[in-house]
Amino acid sequence: MINPPRHLTLGYRTLFLLLPFTVEVDFGAWSLGLPSEPIIGVLALALVPEAWRNRDTLWKNAGLAWRLGIVWLVWMAVAALFSGMPVVSWKFVLVETAHAWVFGAGLLLFPGLWTSSLPYFLVSMLGVEVYTLVHHAFYGFRADQAILAPMPFFPDHTLYAAVLTAALCLMPLTAPIEGNRRWLYVLPVLALVAAASRAAWLSLLGAAWLTALISKPRLRPVLLGLALVGGMALFFIKPLFSSDVSALERLNRWQCVWQMASDRPVTGFGPGTFMFEYFDYQRPETMTRISVTAPIEARSLHNYGRGGGAHSEYFQALAETGWTGLILWLVFVFVALLSVFRQPISPQHIFFGLALISFLLHGLVNNFLHDARMALVFWGIVAVISIPKTHLINHD
Repeated sequence: MINPPRHLTLGYRTLFLLLPFTVEVDFGAWSLGLPSEPIIGVLALALVPEAWRNRDTLWKNAGLAWRLGIVWLVWMAVAALFSGMPVVSWKFVLVETAHAWVFGAGLLLFPGLWTSSLPYFLVSMLGVEVYTLVHHAFYGFRADQAILAPMPFFPDHTLYAAVLTAALCLMPLTAPIEGNRRWLYVLPVLALVAAASRAAWLSLLGAAWLTALISKPRLRPVLLGLALVGGMALFFIKPLFSSDVSALERLNRWQCVWQMASDRPVTGFGPGTFMFEYFDYQRPETMTRISVTAPIEARSLHNYGRGGGAHSEYFQALAETGWTGLILWLVFVFVALLSVFRQPISPQHIFFGLALISFLLHGLVNNFLHDARMALVFWGIVAVISIPKTHLINHD
């Protein structure tokens, strides 16, 4: 295993430490995440000479999951060529590629960076959790204030809860659940409950269920029985969500996706363009009180929950990169899951699997991969599971 240069180690630790405290700053029509995005840019450039000098190691460590990820990024670039908004699409492709390069290729080249840097990210997330809980406490932990509590570090409670869920799944890698360390898990669990994100709660439960189903064959009859009971319960409580405006707005966006895919089935409308292109595809009968007919120029308390993406990683891929892009994305994440649960399954596999599955399940109803904190988790896991043998994953 190659030891990373000192400046890269310092850079990654600084980035992982500051990422949870990123604040989005608007500069006219553009926005920049500070201080993380400039650091990502510097690290991306600093990695280039190291990758060139150690290109044989980089290629050897790049497993099938990682290579499929590269294919997915290449197709995004192809879709950008046919975009009606090329500046938006190429900026989106550049950011996604930088995330994959820094959080993926960097860890492929220097696997030890994950071990040395991940604790900094997890500790910072604990800091954000304290801030959010204190902020929420000033409003008596009211459910309607949960959506605003993580601001300004997270623009909404759903992204915050998704990253919190992934961080909770990865914590045992650096702080095993035993002895006096168990108290460390009290804060993130309380923070996740207070975040009031049903998608995060269900994604964590679903991830735990699927991980146990795959890794514990003896429990499969019991787990399948629990799934049946849970499915019946959801069927009976489904009417409770029929008037949920957030659920109805998702249906509005998803019907737009189908119409957009019908118009541009091969390459889609271009990466990053859904938030600008879907307005004309809305139907009066599916629009809600939070539907908008023009892009949101600046976020505020008055337009929270309005505009934005397709509320699904999968539907976003379909609308922006076409059926070709959706198929490539599905193959990519399926192979990544297979790579996590390859035999024999070690404890590290379990935690990687929990975090990855929670992201993929949450991705059914939200799209967060464009955020650097979610990209860290996703591309980092794809990288470490792609490496044939590291000290992180025990194959013995």
